[in-house]
Order: sequence, then structure tokens, then C-alpha cells
Amino acid sequence: MHVREWVGLILFFTYRSFRSLSLNTHFKFAALSASLVLASACAVQYPIPSAQLQIKNIVELPEELSETSGLFCETDGMYSLNDSGNAPVIYRINYQGEIIERTRLPLTNKDWEAITADASSFYIADVGNNKGKREQVEIHKVNRSNVNDITSITLKYEGNDASNNIPYAHDFDSEAMVKHGDDLLLFSKSWKTGITHIYKVNEDEAEQTISTFASIDGLPGVVTGVDFDQHQNRFVITGYKSDPFGNFATFMAQVSSDFALLDVWPLEQYKQVEGICVDNNGTYWFSEEATEGRKASLSSARVMP
Repeated sequence: MHVREWVGLILFFTYRSFRSLSLNTHFKFAALSASLVLASACAVQYPIPSAQLQIKNIVELPEELSETSGLFCETDGMYSLNDSGNAPVIYRINYQGEIIERTRLPLTNKDWEAITADASSFYIADVGNNKGKREQVEIHKVNRSNVNDITSITLKYEGNDASNNIPYAHDFDSEAMVKHGDDLLLFSKSWKTGITHIYKVNEDEAEQTISTFASIDGLPGVVTGVDFDQHQNRFVITGYKSDPFGNFATFMAQVSSDFALLDVWPLEQYKQVEGICVDNNGTYWFSEEATEGRKASLSSARVMP
């Protein structure tokens, strides 16, 4: 999501609504101004967490990763990628945020949003659908021993009618994916209801319609990243609530293995956090896309009892 798209969208719908009303000019202007003020409200009330989240370090990412979207941790580093319209490249970075390897794939980056992996494969989620206009999305399974060996899985959401979706006001979007044991899980970016839907993807079906098998209620915004914390046996999630004026209420949350909300922490100094992963020591790493006035960044955090 980009701020300029948000601004254009809300101005268009607000103008169209008020244009149809039989109101005098001064009242129209006052009503329009009030609607924009309300739309800019981005305050979120967080429940008191049971433990403290300690952010340990923040480093700037190279400009080449300004639109970082997705993060996957391994022992010797992390993997990330850029989102829509960028080069189809997997970036290997160290824990200082430096690029140490680039792997270009024979694919098109329509709107890459997440990366996860197991011992044999990378999984690239080309699932971005903020505007709701995609009838189907894709996950690319990439052989780690031969990156030209790629299997693409085409997904359709049950109930999705792209012709009737309102941009940034529907639930048929996603930016978070994790390989958890044998399961490949996709977490929705639910603009409309705020309820996160979890989908299980069948890696053996080239084309499939996915339906919700679990959900998370109570998160204070849309979900943009997920990983599973093996040390605490729970999912860790990041996301945000945003408005058309570049204000973000960014958060990190823990969710139980059966998708019950456990804890939520505000990430007050951050904006568009897009990816999260857990390293072998149980440290959380999360990446932030560049926004106006802020460069892309990589941070680490630990939950302190």
C-alpha cells in the first residue's frame, strides 16, 4: 500500500458522495474537511502485554531493498525480496543488513509479498491484492538446488468477486506466509473485517480454491508478516493500521499454535513493517519498507519475561 493511492482513493469517494448531495458550498466544504480529519485518525488502544518486547538494534537496509516485503531467517543470514513491479530477485542478507547474494528467478514480480522456505524449497508469494482486482494469485515453489526448477501454484479465494471488490476495503488480500511443519499457511490482509483468515495451501494441486480453516480476531490492524517461533511454540505476526496521510500504528503480536491471540506490542517508531522471522536463538527480526522520510530498515527484538 502506498500513501498516494490511499489519498486518491479517499478523495475520490468522498468527493463523489458529497457532489450528489443538495448542500450549500460552505457545508460541503466543512463536511469534506471533517471526513478527512476522521480518516486520518490512526490511534489504536493496545491491551497490556504479559511480557516486555525489547527492540535491540536497528540498521538501514541498502536502497536496493527499499521496497522489502517478506523475510525468512536461517543460521547464516536472512532472505528478502521487493514487492510489486521490482526485479524477480531473492536477496540473501546478513544480520547487519548487508546484501551478500542475489538470485534472479525466471519469473515476473507481479506483486511479491512474502518469502518462506524449508530445506529443499523457497516459497515466493505473488499474492499482493490491495485493490482487490486479481481473480487469482500465485505461490512459486523454487528448488533451492536448481532455481530454474519452479512449480507455480495458482490460488483463488472462495467467495472472491474481483469485479465488486472496493480497493482497500475487502478481505481477499494477503502479505504473510509461513511454512510450518508440512503446512504452507497464508494469512489474509483483511481490510474490510479486520479478522485475519488463515488458508492452508495444498502443494500438490497446481490450481485450487482456498477457503478459511482458521481465523484470528482482535489484531489491531492488517497482517503483513508471519513466522513460527519454535522456542515458544507460537506464531509471531507483524502488521499495521494506517490512514491516507502517512500515519501508521504498527504492531507485533504473538498468536498461539491454534491461532488464539496472546500478546500485542506497539512498534511506535516504525511505519510500514512488512516482514518478520525468528532466528535459531529465538530473536525476532523484522523489516520495514521505505516510506516518506524513512529509509528501509532491519531491526531485532526479544520478548523479555
